Amino acid sequence: MNLLHDAWIPVTEAGCFRHITLQEVLCADADWELALPRDDMELAALQLLVSLTQVLFPTADQAALRARLNAPLSEAEFQTAAGRFREWFDLDHPRTPFMQIRGVSAKDVTPIQKLFIGLPEGNNHAFFNAEGEINAVCGGCVAIALFNQASNSPSFGGGFKGSLRGAAPITTLIDARRLRQRIWENVLPLTELDRLLPGYDSSAGDLPVWVDPIPAGKTIVAGSIGLLRGLFWQPAHVELLPSGGGRCDHCGGEADRLYAGFRKEKFAYQLEGVWPHPHSPRQWEEKNGQRSVRFASFTSLAPAWTQLSQFLFEREEEKQGYAPAPVISSRRMRRSGGRLQLLIGGYRNNQASVIERRHELFSFAPGWEDAEDQLGDIVDLGLRVKEVLYGSLSLVVKGKKGTFKGIGVDLHKDAERAYYRRSEPLIHEALQEMDYDGFQSFRARTVEKLSTLAREIYAEAIEPYAHDPKFIGAIAAGKLKLHTGLRKLRGE
Repeated sequence: MNLLHDAWIPVTEAGCFRHITLQEVLCADADWELALPRDDMELAALQLLVSLTQVLFPTADQAALRARLNAPLSEAEFQTAAGRFREWFDLDHPRTPFMQIRGVSAKDVTPIQKLFIGLPEGNNHAFFNAEGEINAVCGGCVAIALFNQASNSPSFGGGFKGSLRGAAPITTLIDARRLRQRIWENVLPLTELDRLLPGYDSSAGDLPVWVDPIPAGKTIVAGSIGLLRGLFWQPAHVELLPSGGGRCDHCGGEADRLYAGFRKEKFAYQLEGVWPHPHSPRQWEEKNGQRSVRFASFTSLAPAWTQLSQFLFEREEEKQGYAPAPVISSRRMRRSGGRLQLLIGGYRNNQASVIERRHELFSFAPGWEDAEDQLGDIVDLGLRVKEVLYGSLSLVVKGKKGTFKGIGVDLHKDAERAYYRRSEPLIHEALQEMDYDGFQSFRARTVEKLSTLAREIYAEAIEPYAHDPKFIGAIAAGKLKLHTGLRKLRGE
């Protein structure tokens, strides 16, 4: 199966499922929607399509990019560009198969399910899926899963390297009404690529790692990695094993060839520096005069809205800072008007194990490009209300020596989880309906909604203990602390 020629992209149109080609997507303006059973795989499919388009069709500047957004490519344009790369994106190429190495030496065949992050294999029971849920998949689904494993996921385990962005990076992309526009919204023009990869020349030997393999044991300087090589970086030695045809266990489509397993082997190299991936926000901090840069990731139960500022805006402070994914900065520079629909995805991991999938869509009211302070204030409010609730219940739990007895049950931690879960629709609503001109009154309404939620969660948390005489003092003190903290926020 060839990603530049064959029909592999899973879509629905008017409720009907089928696979279409990359040419169909980019050379028409049909109302297609990516259609996979998992949101992380849909985001990976979009990222793969964006990466293919980015390297196939270099776009000079923002004006040229606007033209791409407004009109489909001609079939001649597509064929001319795709012809140069066709051999590199063949999943079954006899010498250089897409994101694979021929001749991988492995004692055992790994079930294909291992490529679908979070599904169990052996003693891994993440998400409570039954083993064997995915036995064999079509070429399109295995290409998406292979790309996702290499680009967005923890490594296969000890001795295997992870992605260029670290173990489990956050990916942020822009959504749009039609699939073709959604792809182009996330393509960087050459003027911005030059700032990201100074001196980058697509014609100067930018070869994928399966064509020009990474030498074992070598130290690679991140700045030497070209755009194509970086977008399709494969840190592991993997070889897919095709079998007969049938129904794909992932998308449900029929295929002449399925893939039920693969071979993998350990492969080591060293990476020096950070490659500036265009699809991820970055964070940095300075210690002992050295700046350490890393890609943002989900490291706790805190939802995505708690990190929204760094997904949209850049900040440089004396000892730390952050920057959004370059494709988001590009969209801000483009000032297209209208809403921003932001796709956010990633995994929360514990070493090589994925313990949670995170994939969300945020909608920002028109004018977001100049609203860093207002958007940051709404996020800060949400966090401060949580802190008031947490602190109030901490007092109830721990008590006060010599004054009143604490309950001794971790109510504050359960309440924090409940607040994060139940505040999400309120935060989403605030971002969608943001009134920049009348911000102070809008802010006051948002504080009141979040405060009401905090009071509800507090009441629910203490309800089982409300009539126990031993805890009346703790509950009253916690309630006073809660109301005092919320009143202070309302008065700002």
